[in-house]
Amino acid sequence: MEGISLNYGERSSEVRNAAILMVFGGVFNISFGSQSYLLALVIIESFLMIIAAIMMVFGLLNFCASLIVWLQKSWATKIITGVGAANCVILIILGYYLMVFLFAPIYWFAIDQLRKVA
Repeated sequence: MEGISLNYGERSSEVRNAAILMVFGGVFNISFGSQSYLLALVIIESFLMIIAAIMMVFGLLNFCASLIVWLQKSWATKIITGVGAANCVILIILGYYLMVFLFAPIYWFAIDQLRKVA
């Protein structure tokens, strides 16, 4: 397989930083989703189950975006922008306004790191 390499040494520090930031975003999303799910088991409410499912899906999207960043695809910044904007909009719609201050800088710094490469 020529062209696709997951070797750590071949990546620049900016690409590594952006990939790590996207993984952290995924971990935060999945953590928030699992906490909402566990809370929904104690307090029977379908809204918390919906939040849990949406946040876990965004966590998986972040992990997929980190792989796209790691493989240095040309459209990685567009994927990060799309996932980040959708995540922040969903948080605002669901009423978790202050969570945006946790997720928005992660996406911004990841995009900033990728702009340094180009």
